[in-house]
Amino acid sequence: MGVIVMLSYCSASGSEAFQKILAALRNPVSDQVLVAAHRGGYSRDREEGAPENTVANIEVAVRKGFDGYETDIRRTRDGVFVIVHDDTLDRETNGTGPVEAMDFAGVKALRKRYKDGSLSDEPVASLEDFLEAGKGRILFKADLKPGVIDHFDELAREIVAHGMEEQVILRTRWKDADAVEAAFESGTPRVSVMFQVDAAWQVKAAVERFHPETIQVNLAKGEALSGKKIEAIAAARRAGVLVEMHSYNDPALWDELIAQGVRMFHTTAPEETLEHLRAKGRHW
Repeated sequence: MGVIVMLSYCSASGSEAFQKILAALRNPVSDQVLVAAHRGGYSRDREEGAPENTVANIEVAVRKGFDGYETDIRRTRDGVFVIVHDDTLDRETNGTGPVEAMDFAGVKALRKRYKDGSLSDEPVASLEDFLEAGKGRILFKADLKPGVIDHFDELAREIVAHGMEEQVILRTRWKDADAVEAAFESGTPRVSVMFQVDAAWQVKAAVERFHPETIQVNLAKGEALSGKKIEAIAAARRAGVLVEMHSYNDPALWDELIAQGVRMFHTTAPEETLEHLRAKGRHW
């Protein structure tokens, strides 16, 4: 193991929609299945004026009814958390090289590219930009990119300072469990962490050590749902933990995962997934 322009209001309908999201998140045996859009969903990014991982794209994700915004956190040379996926800025922006080698002022001056390579007017977002734009409106499921785990305390405190503890899930690999536990034991605020696991024993260990709200059982594209993964899902459900899995544009797979107890999909096809879930009575 991404977060997730300040808005001065939150409409009643938006607030009600977000309360439904929270209720489903806290009820892992609910019939409802949450949809987390991969980098916010950007299949028509240029048409919508909203490249991946931008504040503009948060607006699109909320409007389309996605429950979660999967995103990516990196840290600049001078210590600012920013929303960038790749190891370098070359594909995503008109800049070059790694974020980690630049100061925030330089990163903020860059502009994001659409998936066709053309340049938008959208700047690279800071974590603070994302937190304020999505507050009370959408969940953020944020990947910790390389090196960010070393600044876990700083990251957790920024989330807490914005009052976003209930709204941000930090996703990281199981190998980072010791670092997360050490941070919590030394006084880091208890923010939500989603560990990526492969087996039931890891689920049980995560539950014992962290009491997580969610957990990701890994499933690679093209991978069959094995008995080992089914056991991991079952272990999480018995512990009252919501199971998230990657899903691809495959309705048969969606139905199979739901039947096993998966209640959140991380997907590159959020609109199609949402349409399918609603047709099955699995999403409001």
